[in-house]
Amino acid sequence: MDKIYRTCQNCGKVNLNKDYCEQCGEIINTNLKRKKEREHRAAIKEQQAKSKKPNVITSFFENAKDHPHFFVRWIAKFFYSIWVIVMAIGSFLAFILGYIAA
Repeated sequence: MDKIYRTCQNCGKVNLNKDYCEQCGEIINTNLKRKKEREHRAAIKEQQAKSKKPNVITSFFENAKDHPHFFVRWIAKFFYSIWVIVMAIGSFLAFILGYIAA
């Protein structure tokens, strides 16, 4: 078995084969510390994504597409289709302009 000596950056104690300092309890394994930081950032991003409110236009079309009245559903789907086509054309133009500029 390999012996891994790690020095605590907090108190300076040398620890043998430990992930946490025996004296102060600080994380001394850099891989474990990075993993915990990544998990913490992922949890924060997930929490922000859950709390973020959807776009007003998108939520309007999502609600209107499930409306009980047929005419309202049809109008919503029609305008949503136009919106998607306009966004696709705009994305294509932005791509072309970006490609030309580079």
